[in-house]
Amino acid sequence: MHVRQFQSSVLSLITALVLVGCSSTSESFFSSSEYRFHDSAQSFISLNKTRNNGAVVDKGLFYPKSAFSFTYRYCADTPQSASNDIQEFHQLAKRVCDANVGQLIHQDTGTWCVYNPNTVDERPIFYTKISSTELWADLCLDGPFVTLKVIENTEASQEEWYEAAKILGYQPYSPYRKLVTPSELGQLPQPQKEPIATELWNEESQYIYTNIGSVVCLYNRPENSAIGYTYLGTVHSVDSGLVKVAATAKLRGDIRTAPILEQLDWHRMAYITAAANSWFVCG
Repeated sequence: MHVRQFQSSVLSLITALVLVGCSSTSESFFSSSEYRFHDSAQSFISLNKTRNNGAVVDKGLFYPKSAFSFTYRYCADTPQSASNDIQEFHQLAKRVCDANVGQLIHQDTGTWCVYNPNTVDERPIFYTKISSTELWADLCLDGPFVTLKVIENTEASQEEWYEAAKILGYQPYSPYRKLVTPSELGQLPQPQKEPIATELWNEESQYIYTNIGSVVCLYNRPENSAIGYTYLGTVHSVDSGLVKVAATAKLRGDIRTAPILEQLDWHRMAYITAAANSWFVCG
Protein backbone atom coordinates (compact mmCIF):
# COMPACT_ATOMS: atom_id res chain seq x y z
CA MET A 1 0.00 0.00 0.00
CA HIS A 2 2.78 2.39 0.95
CA VAL A 3 4.69 1.48 -2.22
CA ARG A 4 1.67 2.23 -4.41
CA GLN A 5 1.10 5.57 -2.67
CA PHE A 6 4.77 6.44 -3.13
CA GLN A 7 4.67 5.52 -6.81
CA SER A 8 1.55 7.58 -7.38
CA SER A 9 3.07 10.53 -5.54
CA VAL A 10 6.25 10.40 -7.59
CA LEU A 11 4.26 10.10 -10.81
CA SER A 12 2.15 13.10 -9.78
CA LEU A 13 5.35 15.06 -9.14
CA ILE A 14 6.80 14.09 -12.51
CA THR A 15 3.68 15.00 -14.42
CA ALA A 16 3.10 18.17 -12.41
CA LEU A 17 6.49 19.46 -13.53
CA VAL A 18 5.35 19.57 -17.13
CA LEU A 19 2.53 21.93 -16.24
CA VAL A 20 4.91 24.80 -15.55
CA GLY A 21 5.72 27.28 -18.29
CA CYS A 22 3.41 26.04 -21.05
CA SER A 23 3.89 27.70 -24.41
CA SER A 24 0.97 29.06 -26.36
CA THR A 25 -0.78 27.02 -29.03
CA SER A 26 0.48 29.25 -31.82
CA GLU A 27 4.08 28.89 -30.66
CA SER A 28 3.80 25.12 -30.25
CA PHE A 29 2.23 24.77 -33.68
CA PHE A 30 5.49 25.58 -35.42
CA SER A 31 7.84 23.58 -33.20
CA SER A 32 8.17 20.18 -31.61
CA SER A 33 6.03 19.70 -28.52
CA GLU A 34 7.45 21.57 -25.54
CA TYR A 35 7.06 18.55 -23.27
CA ARG A 36 7.85 15.20 -24.86
CA PHE A 37 5.58 12.35 -23.87
CA HIS A 38 8.38 9.89 -24.67
CA ASP A 39 10.41 11.39 -21.81
CA SER A 40 7.45 11.08 -19.45
CA ALA A 41 6.90 7.48 -20.57
CA GLN A 42 10.55 6.71 -19.78
CA SER A 43 10.09 8.19 -16.30
CA PHE A 44 6.95 6.07 -15.89
CA ILE A 45 8.95 2.94 -16.80
CA SER A 46 11.85 3.83 -14.49
CA LEU A 47 9.59 4.46 -11.50
CA ASN A 48 9.90 0.89 -10.14
CA LYS A 49 11.78 -2.34 -10.77
CA THR A 50 8.75 -4.18 -12.14
CA ARG A 51 8.24 -1.76 -15.02
CA ASN A 52 11.96 -1.29 -15.52
CA ASN A 53 12.52 -5.03 -15.91
CA GLY A 54 10.95 -5.11 -19.37
CA ALA A 55 12.19 -4.73 -22.92
CA VAL A 56 11.85 -2.47 -25.94
CA VAL A 57 9.99 -4.36 -28.67
CA ASP A 58 8.78 -3.72 -32.22
CA LYS A 59 11.72 -1.40 -32.88
CA GLY A 60 11.07 -1.01 -36.58
CA LEU A 61 13.74 -1.26 -39.24
CA PHE A 62 12.29 1.25 -41.67
CA TYR A 63 11.40 4.94 -41.67
CA PRO A 64 9.18 6.48 -40.33
CA LYS A 65 8.55 3.86 -37.65
CA SER A 66 12.24 3.65 -36.80
CA ALA A 67 12.36 7.42 -36.20
CA PHE A 68 9.16 8.14 -34.29
CA SER A 69 7.82 4.96 -32.65
CA PHE A 70 8.64 3.47 -29.22
CA THR A 71 7.08 0.24 -27.86
CA TYR A 72 7.86 -1.35 -24.50
CA ARG A 73 6.64 -4.54 -22.78
CA TYR A 74 6.96 -5.67 -19.16
CA CYS A 75 5.48 -8.25 -16.80
CA ALA A 76 3.23 -6.78 -14.08
CA ASP A 77 3.27 -8.02 -10.47
CA THR A 78 -0.48 -8.69 -10.28
CA PRO A 79 -3.58 -8.09 -12.40
CA GLN A 80 -4.45 -5.19 -10.09
CA SER A 81 -1.04 -3.57 -10.50
CA ALA A 82 -1.42 -3.84 -14.29
CA SER A 83 -4.80 -2.12 -14.03
CA ASN A 84 -3.31 0.60 -11.82
CA ASP A 85 -0.40 1.09 -14.23
CA ILE A 86 -2.76 1.48 -17.17
CA GLN A 87 -4.81 4.06 -15.26
CA GLU A 88 -1.67 6.00 -14.31
CA PHE A 89 -0.39 5.95 -17.89
CA HIS A 90 -3.74 7.29 -19.10
CA GLN A 91 -3.53 10.13 -16.58
CA LEU A 92 0.06 10.82 -17.60
CA ALA A 93 -0.91 11.13 -21.27
CA LYS A 94 -3.69 13.56 -20.36
CA ARG A 95 -1.38 15.73 -18.25
CA VAL A 96 1.38 15.92 -20.85
CA CYS A 97 -1.18 16.68 -23.56
CA ASP A 98 -2.66 19.46 -21.41
CA ALA A 99 0.83 20.84 -20.78
CA ASN A 100 1.34 21.10 -24.54
CA VAL A 101 -1.98 22.95 -24.89
CA GLY A 102 -3.38 19.97 -26.75
CA GLN A 103 -6.42 17.74 -26.51
CA LEU A 104 -6.78 13.96 -26.68
CA ILE A 105 -8.87 12.55 -29.51
CA HIS A 106 -9.64 8.86 -29.86
CA GLN A 107 -9.43 7.13 -33.23
CA ASP A 108 -9.92 3.45 -34.01
CA THR A 109 -6.12 3.13 -34.26
CA GLY A 110 -5.53 4.68 -30.83
CA THR A 111 -5.41 7.99 -28.98
CA TRP A 112 -3.69 11.09 -30.35
CA CYS A 113 -2.89 14.33 -28.58
CA VAL A 114 -3.47 17.13 -31.08
CA TYR A 115 -3.47 20.90 -31.43
CA ASN A 116 -6.67 22.60 -32.60
CA PRO A 117 -8.84 19.45 -32.50
CA ASN A 118 -11.57 18.95 -35.08
CA THR A 119 -10.50 21.89 -37.24
CA VAL A 120 -8.58 22.18 -40.50
CA ASP A 121 -5.63 23.40 -38.41
CA GLU A 122 -5.48 20.21 -36.34
CA ARG A 123 -1.95 18.82 -35.98
CA PRO A 124 -0.74 15.70 -34.12
CA ILE A 125 1.54 15.98 -31.08
CA PHE A 126 1.85 12.35 -29.96
CA TYR A 127 0.13 8.95 -30.00
CA THR A 128 -0.38 6.82 -26.90
CA LYS A 129 -1.52 3.27 -26.23
CA ILE A 130 -1.25 0.87 -23.30
CA SER A 131 -2.81 -2.58 -22.91
CA SER A 132 -2.42 -5.83 -21.00
CA THR A 133 -2.95 -9.50 -21.81
CA GLU A 134 -3.35 -12.60 -19.65
CA LEU A 135 -1.86 -14.81 -22.35
CA TRP A 136 1.55 -16.43 -21.93
CA ALA A 137 0.91 -16.79 -18.18
CA ASP A 138 3.70 -19.36 -17.95
CA LEU A 139 6.14 -16.57 -18.84
CA CYS A 140 4.56 -13.92 -16.63
CA LEU A 141 3.53 -15.82 -13.49
CA ASP A 142 2.38 -13.01 -11.19
CA GLY A 143 0.47 -10.76 -13.56
CA PRO A 144 -0.30 -9.99 -17.19
CA PHE A 145 2.07 -8.59 -19.77
CA VAL A 146 1.68 -4.83 -20.18
CA THR A 147 2.60 -3.18 -23.49
CA LEU A 148 2.79 0.56 -24.05
CA LYS A 149 3.41 2.48 -27.26
CA VAL A 150 4.34 6.09 -28.01
CA ILE A 151 4.59 7.75 -31.43
CA GLU A 152 6.02 11.26 -31.28
CA ASN A 153 8.12 13.74 -33.20
CA THR A 154 11.82 13.83 -32.43
CA GLU A 155 13.85 16.36 -34.39
CA ALA A 156 11.94 16.43 -37.67
CA SER A 157 10.33 19.51 -39.16
CA GLN A 158 6.62 19.91 -38.60
CA GLU A 159 5.89 19.11 -42.25
CA GLU A 160 7.96 15.92 -42.14
CA TRP A 161 6.40 14.89 -38.81
CA TYR A 162 2.87 15.53 -40.10
CA GLU A 163 3.43 13.32 -43.14
CA ALA A 164 5.08 10.62 -41.01
CA ALA A 165 2.24 10.69 -38.47
CA LYS A 166 -0.27 10.04 -41.25
CA ILE A 167 1.71 6.99 -42.36
CA LEU A 168 1.84 5.83 -38.74
CA GLY A 169 -1.93 5.98 -38.36
CA TYR A 170 -2.95 9.57 -37.61
CA GLN A 171 -6.18 10.40 -39.41
CA PRO A 172 -6.34 14.14 -40.24
CA TYR A 173 -9.52 16.05 -39.57
CA SER A 174 -12.31 15.84 -42.11
CA PRO A 175 -16.09 16.12 -41.79
CA TYR A 176 -16.25 12.35 -42.40
CA ARG A 177 -13.69 11.27 -39.79
CA LYS A 178 -15.14 9.07 -37.07
CA LEU A 179 -13.84 9.32 -33.51
CA VAL A 180 -14.27 6.79 -30.71
CA THR A 181 -16.00 7.65 -27.43
CA PRO A 182 -14.35 6.19 -24.29
CA SER A 183 -16.59 3.78 -22.39
CA GLU A 184 -15.41 5.27 -19.08
CA LEU A 185 -14.55 8.86 -18.23
CA GLY A 186 -10.78 9.33 -18.01
CA GLN A 187 -10.04 6.02 -19.75
CA LEU A 188 -8.41 5.76 -23.16
CA PRO A 189 -10.36 3.36 -25.40
CA GLN A 190 -8.52 0.28 -26.61
CA PRO A 191 -7.79 0.65 -30.36
CA GLN A 192 -9.37 -1.85 -32.72
CA LYS A 193 -6.69 -1.51 -35.41
CA GLU A 194 -2.95 -1.11 -35.58
CA PRO A 195 -1.77 2.50 -36.03
CA ILE A 196 -0.79 2.28 -39.68
CA ALA A 197 -2.38 3.89 -42.71
CA THR A 198 -3.12 1.21 -45.29
CA GLU A 199 -3.48 3.79 -48.06
CA LEU A 200 0.04 5.22 -47.61
CA TRP A 201 3.35 3.56 -48.44
CA ASN A 202 6.57 3.83 -46.48
CA GLU A 203 10.12 2.53 -46.88
CA GLU A 204 9.09 -0.92 -45.66
CA SER A 205 6.24 -1.13 -48.17
CA GLN A 206 8.62 -0.25 -50.99
CA TYR A 207 11.15 -2.84 -49.83
CA ILE A 208 8.54 -5.60 -49.67
CA TYR A 209 7.10 -4.70 -53.07
CA THR A 210 10.50 -4.84 -54.77
CA ASN A 211 11.94 -7.93 -53.06
CA ILE A 212 10.27 -11.14 -54.21
CA GLY A 213 11.06 -13.99 -51.81
CA SER A 214 11.53 -11.84 -48.71
CA VAL A 215 10.05 -13.13 -45.44
CA VAL A 216 7.08 -11.01 -44.39
CA CYS A 217 4.23 -11.08 -41.90
CA LEU A 218 0.70 -9.75 -41.69
CA TYR A 219 -1.11 -9.06 -38.43
CA ASN A 220 -4.88 -9.45 -38.37
CA ARG A 221 -7.21 -8.97 -35.42
CA PRO A 222 -10.78 -10.15 -36.08
CA GLU A 223 -13.53 -8.49 -34.09
CA ASN A 224 -14.08 -11.61 -31.98
CA SER A 225 -10.38 -12.01 -31.13
CA ALA A 226 -8.72 -10.47 -28.08
CA ILE A 227 -5.22 -10.31 -29.58
CA GLY A 228 -5.42 -11.52 -33.18
CA TYR A 229 -2.97 -13.54 -35.26
CA THR A 230 0.16 -13.09 -37.35
CA TYR A 231 0.57 -14.85 -40.70
CA LEU A 232 4.13 -15.53 -41.87
CA GLY A 233 5.36 -16.38 -45.35
CA THR A 234 7.41 -15.29 -48.36
CA VAL A 235 6.54 -12.81 -51.08
CA HIS A 236 5.35 -14.77 -54.13
CA SER A 237 4.37 -11.97 -56.53
CA VAL A 238 3.22 -8.35 -56.69
CA ASP A 239 0.74 -6.50 -58.86
CA SER A 240 -1.01 -3.11 -58.75
CA GLY A 241 0.10 -2.34 -55.21
CA LEU A 242 -0.90 -5.75 -53.88
CA VAL A 243 1.48 -8.37 -52.52
CA LYS A 244 0.72 -12.09 -52.82
CA VAL A 245 2.40 -14.11 -50.08
CA ALA A 246 2.82 -17.86 -49.73
CA ALA A 247 1.96 -18.07 -46.02
CA THR A 248 3.24 -21.11 -44.15
CA ALA A 249 2.57 -20.27 -40.49
CA LYS A 250 -0.09 -18.73 -38.26
CA LEU A 251 1.11 -17.43 -34.90
CA ARG A 252 -0.74 -16.21 -31.83
CA GLY A 253 -0.91 -12.45 -31.29
CA ASP A 254 1.22 -9.75 -32.87
CA ILE A 255 4.72 -11.20 -33.05
CA ARG A 256 6.21 -7.70 -32.94
CA THR A 257 5.23 -7.49 -29.26
CA ALA A 258 4.51 -11.12 -28.26
CA PRO A 259 7.05 -12.58 -25.79
CA ILE A 260 7.33 -15.87 -27.72
CA LEU A 261 6.50 -17.22 -31.17
CA GLU A 262 3.55 -19.55 -30.56
CA GLN A 263 2.62 -21.36 -33.76
CA LEU A 264 -0.97 -22.53 -34.19
CA ASP A 265 -2.41 -25.41 -36.21
CA TRP A 266 -3.06 -24.16 -39.72
CA HIS A 267 -2.67 -25.04 -43.39
CA ARG A 268 0.65 -26.28 -44.70
CA MET A 269 0.57 -23.33 -47.10
CA ALA A 270 -1.98 -20.77 -48.25
CA TYR A 271 -1.80 -17.69 -50.46
CA ILE A 272 -2.77 -14.36 -48.91
CA THR A 273 -3.00 -11.20 -51.00
CA ALA A 274 -3.06 -7.79 -49.32
CA ALA A 275 -1.85 -4.23 -49.84
CA ALA A 276 1.92 -3.82 -49.66
CA ASN A 277 1.71 -1.69 -46.53
CA SER A 278 -0.34 -4.33 -44.72
CA TRP A 279 2.79 -6.50 -44.53
CA PHE A 280 5.92 -6.03 -42.44
CA VAL A 281 9.37 -7.60 -42.73
CA CYS A 282 9.84 -10.35 -40.14
CA GLY A 283 12.80 -12.40 -41.26
